[in-house]
Amino acid sequence: MMSPLAKSIYKTLAFYDAQDFPLTLLEIDDYLVKEAGLEASALSAIKKVLTAELADVVACKNGLYFLAGREELIKKRRNNYRTSLKRFIKIRRYLKPLRHFPYIRAVAVSGSQALSNGGRGSDIDLFILTSKDRIWLARVMVSVYFHLLAKRRHGRHIANRFCLNHYLVEGVPIDQDQNLYTALEYANLLPILGEKFWRNFWAMNGWIRELLDNPVFQKHNLFPAFASSRWKKLFERVLDFTLASGLNRLLGWYQKQRIKRLEHILVSDQELSFHPGSRGQEILGKYRTKTEAIH
Repeated sequence: MMSPLAKSIYKTLAFYDAQDFPLTLLEIDDYLVKEAGLEASALSAIKKVLTAELADVVACKNGLYFLAGREELIKKRRNNYRTSLKRFIKIRRYLKPLRHFPYIRAVAVSGSQALSNGGRGSDIDLFILTSKDRIWLARVMVSVYFHLLAKRRHGRHIANRFCLNHYLVEGVPIDQDQNLYTALEYANLLPILGEKFWRNFWAMNGWIRELLDNPVFQKHNLFPAFASSRWKKLFERVLDFTLASGLNRLLGWYQKQRIKRLEHILVSDQELSFHPGSRGQEILGKYRTKTEAIH
């Protein structure tokens, strides 16, 4: 029978194995899945369990840990890391102008790119926080911007394009779809704009800490986030004084008519989340299969 720490480590590796992503010792500690009876553990304790109690089911190579028999993930992670680093240069160039956009409070990269694990054919997931009562207007402005740049993901145009799949009004907690996949997704967000808003987001979503042992937020941002510009405040004052409220209501009505209400699509005046054919559910299914035998 595994100890609580061994179970937690194995579950953590199994979750990322479902995403073809081996982990360093520090990453295991950062992403550790909460387990009943688990006590605070130092890196030395985690390493001891990996090399002793889990020696038959976990392997290590080049400082990366993975489930036994999955050594091919080492090369895949190395290649994806190189691809992701090159992609980050372009990401910052395209996202920097958003600091001037009215009603855009914060922007973060999410998904595989946030982990520096996006492959050559991967898109770039964005999570955007907006002002209250302006979510529809903000979505249209961002969509038009990326579409004019020919960088918005749509149809078969996927690789290296921005997937605008999640908008949330700043100050509103996530109260749906709370699971291990989303907890790690949000814990690994990579802020590009509005760091203080992301700190507030992590603080108000305490359910993440109920699923993870000791999440370390914003732990690997190689590129400092941008600050909002003075022009943004000016644009907002002009729009607020003129047509922002009415335009937001009109755009909301129009978009609600056009959005297809499929499974894993959430549409409200506070949150827009588009994850049809949810990859998260697929990963959680693989994770459950890999962990159902442990006890």
